[in-house]
Amino acid sequence: MLTPAHMRTLEFAGGPKIGLRGSNASVFYAKHWLDEIGIGAVPVDTIKNPPIIIAAGQPGETLDSIVKPDTDITLVTLWDFQIGKSGNGLHAAAAAGVSWVIGHEDGPPLALPVNVPEKWCGLMGANMAISTLLEVSLHGKTAARRVDISAADTLRSFADQNSGNHVEIDSGWSRNGSTAVEHGGIFPQGYFACRDGHVGLVGRSRRDWAAIRNVIDRPDWSNEERFDDPFNLAEDSAEVDILLAQALANFDRDDLLQRALKEGAPMAPVYTAAELDGRGIVRQDFFAQDGSTKLPFQIVSRAG
Repeated sequence: MLTPAHMRTLEFAGGPKIGLRGSNASVFYAKHWLDEIGIGAVPVDTIKNPPIIIAAGQPGETLDSIVKPDTDITLVTLWDFQIGKSGNGLHAAAAAGVSWVIGHEDGPPLALPVNVPEKWCGLMGANMAISTLLEVSLHGKTAARRVDISAADTLRSFADQNSGNHVEIDSGWSRNGSTAVEHGGIFPQGYFACRDGHVGLVGRSRRDWAAIRNVIDRPDWSNEERFDDPFNLAEDSAEVDILLAQALANFDRDDLLQRALKEGAPMAPVYTAAELDGRGIVRQDFFAQDGSTKLPFQIVSRAG
């Protein structure tokens, strides 16, 4: 069910309030995300007294002259690698640890696709800028502050929460092709085939595993005690992988989606953009005329 438009719409009055200083990939993408939602970000020397400045991090540059106690400016400094260091998203992926799990078991660690780390860093910067705009809207000004965001720290926040499991060991933190690393050491994690495509399953608890079994009508094997504990299954899922795939083969994606919504199961069908049309999963204007996707929410900038 879609959230009503009035509940997912923020409105900010006035023209551009975000200044850009310097250039790197993360700043480029921060501007990209802000442009996507209609909030302008312009070179800092073309705007008078901006409450927010997004700056490209440069090693050795302090930027202390920008943020002073009496300036009422939030400075968001974005780093393509790590804070205070030169580099790019390839270095960030390696330093953060995420490259360790990308690739096949018998192959080398791989990098994230080009610019994904910088895109995420830019997205975090854009989020900070939007939060500051809300602060200005509510209180009339922002506090004098500097926030440093790096691609490596952004990736590390994901890596750290996914690298362990229920017994705090790193055996599940490895490269294993298309099968997801066992987040928390629990089953199931990954994509499974069904009758007309694939579904993604992300078990997070015993309750989730029970709901997934309800979705597939509780085949006899699923009620056996040895298949009841998802933590034990994660240690060796070879047998249950096959049984689960056989059960899912009896259902179409649409049926699985409706059943998952009813049972509260963490299950998501894989659809193409064309297949989403008419299913009521995304709003009608979610896709642009060129086929690209828009954001799942709308932020409207209006003069006033």
